[in-house]
Amino acid sequence: MTDNTSSPRPFSSALPAVIFVTSIFFCNFLSRVIFAPLMPVMQVDFDFTHAGAGHLFLALAVGNALGLFVSGLVSRALYHRRTVAFSAMLVGCCALSVPQAGSFWTLLLTVFALGVSVGLYLPSGIATVTSLVRKEDWGKTMALHELAPNAAYVTAPLLAEAVLLHFQWRTALYLLGAAQLCLAAWFLKAGKGGEYPGVFPGPDTIRRIVRRPVFWLLVLFMCTAVGASLGPYSMLPLYLSDAHGYTREQANQLLAISRIAGCFAPFGAGWITDRWGPKPAILLAVSCNCLTLTGLGLASGEWLVAMVLLQPVFSVLVFAPAFTVLAFAFEPQDRAVAISLMGPLNALFGLGLFPTLLGHMGDAGHFDLGFLLLAGVLLGALCCLPLLPGRAQGGEV
Repeated sequence: MTDNTSSPRPFSSALPAVIFVTSIFFCNFLSRVIFAPLMPVMQVDFDFTHAGAGHLFLALAVGNALGLFVSGLVSRALYHRRTVAFSAMLVGCCALSVPQAGSFWTLLLTVFALGVSVGLYLPSGIATVTSLVRKEDWGKTMALHELAPNAAYVTAPLLAEAVLLHFQWRTALYLLGAAQLCLAAWFLKAGKGGEYPGVFPGPDTIRRIVRRPVFWLLVLFMCTAVGASLGPYSMLPLYLSDAHGYTREQANQLLAISRIAGCFAPFGAGWITDRWGPKPAILLAVSCNCLTLTGLGLASGEWLVAMVLLQPVFSVLVFAPAFTVLAFAFEPQDRAVAISLMGPLNALFGLGLFPTLLGHMGDAGHFDLGFLLLAGVLLGALCCLPLLPGRAQGGEV
């Protein structure tokens, strides 16, 4: 019988187990972001506008928000490790169902279900990887965990174009669904960590968490970070094609190249977080993100290419330090609940409302103004950075 228990260990010895969980997160996130490079083809297939594309991302976001909110109830019954496997299994089933949609409304419903399944993962995933590694190595651990979405950003357009060379867009979802089901079975048998139950956010737990200023500060920075990362990514293929004359292939190629450097950026964020604390990393990320989002809205030609390449690097830097603040600020039994409470807001604003806003702005012929508005939101959030604690040194923050 496989021993699935694990006590916190140094980062190097826990690395294989952390990579296993990170692999599930990679496929989880890839199932969510694959729609961006496929969107031009899906628009033709289902005959919807840029605003319709935004509504598709909104359906994914609302489902994700619901999944995050109920994740505590699921992990209370299954424990965190089995919840990670359960989420992977559901994502696999939903990914196989999306290609069967016969209309735009059916597509919205299946994407909503996919969002719910995806949302179940994150609180239990964070709880699982932090249970594997000793506290002083959490910065590096979270940086490795955050490598998964950044690698998915690169993989999605490459997978989309590879599939579209010979098959329909639906094949990409079939491949992802099969991969998720295989990972779910494997992790259920051999995965480690997370052998403790989640906590469903009851009234007393919610009050204990939301009364702390650090929670709302993290909500602010995580919402804007998700919006700055997923918002532009979701709409860049449409923006580059419609506003700047790129072909679908050119847009997806640039989209993939732009995310390569972002794969390594979290390690820099983890190093800054472990050495100097999370606030310098967040300051760097948000400040540079404001500049590059402004560039996306104003630049053209070679300068636009430079902004497309630089913006993703800074958009991912905030996650490792923000999750590190959360890990230090909350006890293990509250950590997953805090994520499940802030997660719905992150999903609604970052994954849903920002792409929807950009889609409507695109239909109105003002994609550029949408990027400028997003930069303004980040600039406003930066004003609250002095209120964010660096590390919890005891007591509540």
